[in-house]
Amino acid sequence: MRLAAFFSFCVLTLSLSGCTGAFDPYQRPGNWAETGAANEDIAQQAANPSDLINGQSDPYSKGAIASYAIDKVTIMTTDK
Repeated sequence: MRLAAFFSFCVLTLSLSGCTGAFDPYQRPGNWAETGAANEDIAQQAANPSDLINGQSDPYSKGAIASYAIDKVTIMTTDK
């Protein structure tokens, strides 16, 4: 009796081990899949689409505030 139960457990385990796609809702056909719509939406909202590839600096900024923040982070990470 114990051998039959162990054998049926092994058969059940081995038969279900290949069914990962059936239990994962994102792997089933007909369900949601990423299409890149979020990136398209951001590109449509950008004033200058080339900014998504390479940003622009502010022509009126001298950069002191930004460089201070970067220096502070650099000092904090190197002090450890």
